[in-house]
Amino acid sequence: MKEEISRVRLSYGRALSKRQFLDRFYELFMSSSPIVARKLALTDIAKQQELLSQAVNMVILFPQGNKIARNAINRIRQSHNRDGLDIRPEYYRFWIDSLVLALSEHDPDFNDELDRAWRKVAQEAIDFIVEGH
Repeated sequence: MKEEISRVRLSYGRALSKRQFLDRFYELFMSSSPIVARKLALTDIAKQQELLSQAVNMVILFPQGNKIARNAINRIRQSHNRDGLDIRPEYYRFWIDSLVLALSEHDPDFNDELDRAWRKVAQEAIDFIVEGH
């Protein structure tokens, strides 16, 4: 897992260096499902992009047992549960699919191996969040 986390971290850095990466993610994410579009309809996307950037870093650090990442992902777990934003477990596939597609468009080194690594690394945080729903 350590090797995958390292590759994912480098991939994220390459994608973030492209100006349009976060814009493209939200474009893909909002068009991924009418449910997602409704959930994000009143969201300040500029603020959300900043939060996303931080959240993805925490998702990458989470499988390593990083305490700061665990606290951050736990806050997401609490805010996204059925008593909060009610982000249902099945909605997370829209998030990861949109993220991976945006990464594939903005990381020049993206390939099938990185796709699998991203999904594996992110799944640990997603599983933790979903368990709290």
